[in-house]
Amino acid sequence: MPITLSSWSVRRTALAGAAATLSIALAACSASFSAPTLQPYQAAEGTNADSASIHVRNMLVLADADGKGELHTVIVNDGSDDDTLVRFAQAPAGSQDGQAGSDQPTDVTFSEIKQPLDLKAGTSTRLPADTGAEAQNGEDGGEPITVTGAKPGQMVNVVITFGKAAPITTYIPVLSDDHYSPSPAAE
Repeated sequence: MPITLSSWSVRRTALAGAAATLSIALAACSASFSAPTLQPYQAAEGTNADSASIHVRNMLVLADADGKGELHTVIVNDGSDDDTLVRFAQAPAGSQDGQAGSDQPTDVTFSEIKQPLDLKAGTSTRLPADTGAEAQNGEDGGEPITVTGAKPGQMVNVVITFGKAAPITTYIPVLSDDHYSPSPAAE
């Protein structure tokens, strides 16, 4: 006697097979080398930028409503050769770096670096220098870089010039000076 399946059993089996096939196909759509989980994510408020083995991390300006402020960042040299930080300057109008900076101030000045700041291989340099725990944990520091002409809420297109590494052009945010605290104050 042949085994016969009811039409309900056949439909249920076909539906289960279709659901399994569809779920596998949909799950595979995001499993590529450009999946969002494989992309870098900037969780901090500042900007990250790289030039070879020089990595600028969390760069931002803290300024008051009058446009007077200070640049904050950490520069990491994870290469085997020393380099130097030569200067910060506002990028010329029309510079292209792939980012949108719709509220760019027209005239921003950065204080001059009196002498190139050493970026020793395998170290990080914090601007401005910190006198707390970071300084005791092997982080070098540099003189504060004052910024004038940039007000909170704006983006500044800046060029960072190094002694050996290629220059970096990127937009950096300007935050209010009472908004940000890079680390808790020592008590």
